[in-house]
Amino acid sequence: MSAPAHAQARAVPRSPDNLRELFQFLYQCARIPPGTEGSELTLRFSLTHYGALRGKPMITYSKLVGSPADQRVFVSAALDALEKCTPVPVTEHFGKVIGQKMIVITFPPRSEKRA
Repeated sequence: MSAPAHAQARAVPRSPDNLRELFQFLYQCARIPPGTEGSELTLRFSLTHYGALRGKPMITYSKLVGSPADQRVFVSAALDALEKCTPVPVTEHFGKVIGQKMIVITFPPRSEKRA
């Protein structure tokens, strides 16, 4: 039996301190719409050391299924997740690390990919 939704929400760190926690934080913002099963989108972006989005994310890979409208909705949902969740309240230490790195994330998360 899985944990209740409120217990899962508490598992998401308030201040990410590593990449795993950062991805977990960003994935909580993604609302993958129904009808887009099988679609994937990989984004490359960077964050400032304060956790703000630096520039616009770049789509580096896409596998889009469904109607053109469904495809647009899926891409918008992934991009919106970054917009809604930034700036990320990263820890001071992690902020120094991510401020120097490119980040690559795939929607949906690998553990949630659907056929």
